[in-house]
Amino acid sequence: MLAWTGVVVSFSGCGESTTRPDAGHRVATAPVDAGRPDAGPPPPSGPPKRIFSKRFVINVRARADRESERIGYLRAGSVLQATTASPVSTAGCRGGWFELTTGGFVCNGLDVLAFEGRRLPERRPAQPDFEAPLPYRFARTRRDGTPMYRRLPSDEEAAIHEGYRIPGVQVTQLPDGGILRVELPDPSTTPEGPVPAAAEEIVPPTAAQPAVAREGAEGSAAEGTAEAEEDGVVTLGQLQGERGSVVARRLAQGFIVSLDRDMRAGARRYWRTLSNGFVPYHGQVEVRGSAFHGQPLDGETWALPVGFVMSSRTPSYTHGRDGRPRRGRAPGYHHVFRIAGEETHRERAFVTTPEGGLFARDDVTVIEAREPPPEVGLEDAWIDVDLEHQTLVAYEGRRAVFATLVSTGRVRDPDDPLRDMRTPVGLFRLTSRHVTHTMDGDHAVDGPYSIEDVPYVMYFQLAYALHSAFWHDGFGRPRSHGCVNLSPLDARWMFQWAGPPLPQGWHGIYPTAEHPGTWVWIHGETPEG
Repeated sequence: MLAWTGVVVSFSGCGESTTRPDAGHRVATAPVDAGRPDAGPPPPSGPPKRIFSKRFVINVRARADRESERIGYLRAGSVLQATTASPVSTAGCRGGWFELTTGGFVCNGLDVLAFEGRRLPERRPAQPDFEAPLPYRFARTRRDGTPMYRRLPSDEEAAIHEGYRIPGVQVTQLPDGGILRVELPDPSTTPEGPVPAAAEEIVPPTAAQPAVAREGAEGSAAEGTAEAEEDGVVTLGQLQGERGSVVARRLAQGFIVSLDRDMRAGARRYWRTLSNGFVPYHGQVEVRGSAFHGQPLDGETWALPVGFVMSSRTPSYTHGRDGRPRRGRAPGYHHVFRIAGEETHRERAFVTTPEGGLFARDDVTVIEAREPPPEVGLEDAWIDVDLEHQTLVAYEGRRAVFATLVSTGRVRDPDDPLRDMRTPVGLFRLTSRHVTHTMDGDHAVDGPYSIEDVPYVMYFQLAYALHSAFWHDGFGRPRSHGCVNLSPLDARWMFQWAGPPLPQGWHGIYPTAEHPGTWVWIHGETPEG
C-alpha cells in the first residue's frame, strides 16, 4: 500500500503540467516568494534533484522550518524540481529541506523523495488533467450501504460485508470475526436444478448496511451541520466502519468518489479511489457533469450586457411586417446571446440582439455591467456575484472578461434556519484555492453528504466557496447549501484566472499579504424556492 494511504483533506460544510487559460486569463510568471535560510554554507554543485510527493498531502513551507508559514501544498504523485543537488538545510528534517523552483520548501524523506533521473521512485496515483472539464474521474454511488474497503477484500469478505453471493459457496461470519466457508453441493444434482449465480449478485441492505432516508447528496461547502432530528436519518459518524474492520465506511446513495484506477480481487472488480479506498466497481456509475459554460468577453464581439435563456421552451422573436414581435424557434436551454437594446410592445419589455432578434425580458436572465465597491482598486481583479439574478462576472479593473450563470444557496423557508441556506453577502477575498477539496457533512433536512475531491474550490469565508458542481445542471437558479456552484467548464476557467496563481505542480495555495486573493463581491437578495 502506498505511503499516501489514509489521509483525506476535507472541509465539512457547503500533474506535472498545467494548462493555462486562453484570452483574458493571467499566467503565473514568477515563483511564490519564499525565504532561503540566511546561514549555512552554499550547497554543493551538481544537477538539481527532482522532488516526488509520496504522501497524500505535503505542506509547502515559506522557509526551511516546520514552524514557518504554510503557503501551499502538494498531492501524492506530483513531481517538481528542486533548485539544488543537496538540501539547503537539515534543521528539523533529517533528510534535509529542498527549495522548489516554484518557491517554498519541502522536507525530504518524510514528505517527499528527492531523486535523479527519469524513473519515478514510486507508482503515481492519477494526476489532475487540466485539459478536461474535470481534473479527475468521478463516480456516484448507486445504493445505500455500499462499503468502502480499506484494502481489496476477498470474495468471502465481500460476501459478509456486501451480500455478494459466491457461486457454490455459503459464507458465514463467526462470533470471533472469522469467516466460515462451506462448499455447497452441485446445484445440477438437486431436484430444483441449477441456480444461476451472477458475478455481481448482491443481496438487499441488511442491518450491517444502513439505509439512508435523505433527499440527496448535493454537497457544497457551508452546509449547516446538525444532529439528525428524525429517526431513520443516519449521520456520517454512523456510516464509519468499526476499528480494525476491512470496511472503512459505508456510502449512501448519491455519495461521490474520485477514481484512481480499477483493480481486480478474486472474481470481482473494484475502483481504487484517490483517498485510497476500494469500492465495488458495479456499485458506482461515472458522472461527467453539465456541458454548460459561460461567455468570455473580449470587449468587442462580446461585451456586457448579455442574456441567457433559462428554459428549453423559451422562444425567440423576430419583427413582423407590422413591426411587432413574431414568435420564432426556441434556441435552447442556457443559450447565450448578445444584447443590442430594448423595446416595448404592448407593455411587454423585450431585449434585442444585433442580428435583429428579440427575447421577452421576463423570459431571460440579463447580465449588465456593474461598478465595484470602493475598496476594490482600479486595476484589481474581482468577481461579482448577483444573488438575485444568479449570475457571476469576472472583472479586471473595470473591464468585464467573463460572464456566466451560477447556483448559490437555496432559500426554501426564510423562517427556518435549516431551510435557509443562502450565500453570505459582502466583500471578501479568496482565502485559499484548491485544485480539489473533499466536502462532507450532516444536514438535519437533507441528511449526510460526501463528495470526494470537489474540483476547483476557492474559499472566501469560512467554509463558503466558489467551486465546480458536476452533479446538477440548474445554473441560473439557487441550488446549493450556501456555496457558489459553477459548471465544470466555468469553474476551471475561474480557477485558472483567479489569483494568486497556482504554481505548477501544486494542489493548493494560500494567499498572503504580498499575494492576496482575488476580491469577491456578493450582493442582492436570493429568491425563495
